[in-house]
Amino acid sequence: MRVRVLSAVVMAVALLVSAGCDDSTDPPKGSATYNGDPKSLSIVAGSEQQKVLDTVVAPWCKSKGYDCRFTLKGSVDQARLLAGGDTAYDAYWFASSVFSQIGDQAAVLQDVKPMFLTPIVYAGWQSQMRQLGFVDRSDVAVGDILSAVESGRTKVWVTNPTQSNSGATVLFGFLNHFAGNGPGQPLTQQQLDSDKVDAGITRFIRAMDATPPSSGTLMNDCVSRPDDCRTVFTYEDLVIEKNQELVKAGREPLYAVYPRGALAISDAPLGFLPHHNDADAAKRTAFGELQNYLLTDADAKAKLLALGRRPATSIGLTLANPDLSVFNPDWGIQANLKEQGIAYPSVAVIQSALNRYQTHYRKPADIYYCLDGSGSMNDNAGWAGVRDAAHQIFDADQAALNLLQTHPDDATTVTIFNSGIAAGPWTVAGDDPAKLHGLTESIVRHEAGGGTDMYGCLIRAAQALTGTATDRKRLVVVMSDGKSNTDNHDTAVAALTAAKVPVIAIAFGDDADPGQLKEVATATGGAFVQQNDLVTALRTAAGYK
Repeated sequence: MRVRVLSAVVMAVALLVSAGCDDSTDPPKGSATYNGDPKSLSIVAGSEQQKVLDTVVAPWCKSKGYDCRFTLKGSVDQARLLAGGDTAYDAYWFASSVFSQIGDQAAVLQDVKPMFLTPIVYAGWQSQMRQLGFVDRSDVAVGDILSAVESGRTKVWVTNPTQSNSGATVLFGFLNHFAGNGPGQPLTQQQLDSDKVDAGITRFIRAMDATPPSSGTLMNDCVSRPDDCRTVFTYEDLVIEKNQELVKAGREPLYAVYPRGALAISDAPLGFLPHHNDADAAKRTAFGELQNYLLTDADAKAKLLALGRRPATSIGLTLANPDLSVFNPDWGIQANLKEQGIAYPSVAVIQSALNRYQTHYRKPADIYYCLDGSGSMNDNAGWAGVRDAAHQIFDADQAALNLLQTHPDDATTVTIFNSGIAAGPWTVAGDDPAKLHGLTESIVRHEAGGGTDMYGCLIRAAQALTGTATDRKRLVVVMSDGKSNTDNHDTAVAALTAAKVPVIAIAFGDDADPGQLKEVATATGGAFVQQNDLVTALRTAAGYK
């Protein structure tokens, strides 16, 4: 079977290449520093590989005496790092071969090989899937899922298609459905432009309840909030991983179906990045040993199968003598999957569709940023990070590179707080580039100083978003590097809860109080982010739009 997987990174890298060498389009910096020790291997990988790294790769490295270090990054960031010439890592482990091929326009990666295969599935709590009539069925079609979503019989989460491979494959699977295409027929620009496809995909995308920016975040948050998250689009292996944890904890498992006519497969290619120095030969030898171990060693293959990863060396997705405690039919897992994957469109059509997701298909959003401008933000370089992040999120060219464009009907508000409201609020209605850049300029001009009271800003946010249209997505992003004064705590939490506005709460630096931020996120059905790179943190938060 020829595996073809779509990635939202196509547009990101195409834009990066077309942007040339302008300083304003520098790729994100790596979180690692190159280690020239021949016995070390530094690997950057997607969040979906964490279990493999922890349980398969790390023990092997230890047994061989190699110092292996792992950094998890999203698909867009991996591609931009590679295309931008970042040299911090020895190896890149993409979610799919398309990520590798598009991110590696300069062909710098060597010895690239797929490590295992996993399809995208539609999964939900077993009781929910039974209520929907999807249990014990191998013929669940895209139309069946769409009907369940549109009827309001279930809540659905999917990763943001412009930030994650799993969400992007779902987007194109449903675009194919609305175009009337079979599995082997790619979407055309004419079909994408048609009223039928436009109306169908807009209706479907706006029925999604949450769009986390990564597959790992989606699965962790969904399992921790079963009342809010009833069904998801995700990787088969992540369903297996979570079910193993859920069953061990005595909880209800998830049940998976394979959308007929919308099947997509990832192949997890791992490639070596040479540095053309004295350490290359030894590092390449270690890298080759790792690849060989993952692909041919009986112990490694058994461990990967136990994690739900299908062998990359097999024909198609059929498994010989599958372990049914892993590829468990009671969870809807089909060990002998024979369906043909969808055919993906040209790069131009991919780019057009991803543009339209952010600027047309998704719900317009009212997003309110509460940014910590207290004096401590000067001491830890936090305010410099906020200024950098403002360029990445609000400036049109950078937002396009990050696939975080503003919708024409969005409303974006920024307030800076310290012990009170230090500056703002500044609001931009729509996507006018000059007005959005004005937000960046206002943030850059501000000088941090004073104490910390994030709750006062959250009250202002709740007041601003209360009573706004229910057909719009409402979101608050709060970032703080310290412990907040709590005088306004009760009022803020009550106001946000009453308004039903989720808060994405970012803890920056070692002095931030994660307890305060987690409480606000949990109480409002939002999300908590612990991150010392504010550009990454605020881009992650913006990905929830």
